[in-house]
Amino acid sequence: MEKQIFKTETHLHCGETSGCSLVTGDEFVRRYKEEGFSTIFVSDHYNRKWFRDCETREEYDIAVEKQLRGYRTAKAEGDRIGLTVLLSCELNIDGNDYLFYGIDESFFYDKSIGEMTPHQLFDYCNERGYTLIAAHPYREDRQPVPEAVHGIEIVNGGHNHYYHNNNDKALALAAILPNHLRTSGSDAHFVEDIAHGGIISEEPVNSADDYIRILRSGKYDIIDIPTAKEDINYY
Repeated sequence: MEKQIFKTETHLHCGETSGCSLVTGDEFVRRYKEEGFSTIFVSDHYNRKWFRDCETREEYDIAVEKQLRGYRTAKAEGDRIGLTVLLSCELNIDGNDYLFYGIDESFFYDKSIGEMTPHQLFDYCNERGYTLIAAHPYREDRQPVPEAVHGIEIVNGGHNHYYHNNNDKALALAAILPNHLRTSGSDAHFVEDIAHGGIISEEPVNSADDYIRILRSGKYDIIDIPTAKEDINYY
């Protein structure tokens, strides 16, 4: 009997929240379902301007609703058609991008996260049980801070960045960091990005805890589907 496999997308951005994305949350869900995925993480960019001046609970509630529009749209459609939608977030600190797993909505009620150094952010995540992954750590020759993350995105399949991501350098970094997690994500912003990254496992990913446990077990495969160079439209 053939083993059942489960495909998980770990990194995508919905147009309702991330202005750089042209795909809505519900469309992502339908398309990933068609591609045979069982789970997606919505990792919209943290928007500092929405939180910068928040002081009251009401102000935070409004900002959080803006931040979670894409996730909520995707989650509603996922619940409707049977695809698990989980919350993540991408945050830029000092020119590097970080992916958070294990967060819930309360994460967005602390605007100090946008003002931390990488090492402060790492300590913050350790105190709260979040997992911090370096996203596309060498994109356009960025320099990662490996001691301040739990893992490395060794494959970033983003359509508009694939040949700028330097995934080979990310893999080489992970090779000298055996205790760091290794993962892959499509970094999907466009239809062309869908299913160009992620992981394949024999267990379903129904929560962030499942995802991290599977990464730690090593019992998964990386999805790495390059985009043809002639199809790339850099922005």
